Amino acid sequence: LSSKLEERFRAGALDSRLADIKQAKKTRDIELSAKIAATRDRLCFIAAYYSFVGLVSVARHVSMHRRGIHLHWDNFFLPLNITFICAPPFLFTYQLDLALSPTNVLGLSLGGKANRISEEAARIRSGSVHRWFDSKYLPEVDESTLCIHRPICLPPVLEAAYLRERLRTNKALTDRG
Repeated sequence: LSSKLEERFRAGALDSRLADIKQAKKTRDIELSAKIAATRDRLCFIAAYYSFVGLVSVARHVSMHRRGIHLHWDNFFLPLNITFICAPPFLFTYQLDLALSPTNVLGLSLGGKANRISEEAARIRSGSVHRWFDSKYLPEVDESTLCIHRPICLPPVLEAAYLRERLRTNKALTDRG
């Protein structure tokens, strides 16, 4: 009788430890996918900023060339203060995009950054092939190659607990239909 009780307590402790490991992995996967999605969002804003600065630089270059100003080393590149003048509107818009709920301003979608990041994080966790933020202009990635989709290497002592958990899960799935 006492050995059966000990075995049940041991099995319960192993099941509990397995549940803790699975929950820790799920938490880590959610955090990592959210960080990846936020980084992708920042990369899009940085690319837009540098594209704008490049456009200003080209416009300045064309303007100076048309006025007959000879371009040499001293005036060929964009003055450094221009990059700082262009930065505040982009930084403001970046924060505004997070603060606002989704809306259209002059035909451009603004706001809803939290929703976009959350949706991108869900796509990352699904392990599918997709484009960043479902935009046809952004890179296509295969999320199944990320480390969050690799199985956990469990110690042998938890093997029986894992098999019990899989049997319970499969039984629950078949009961649901």
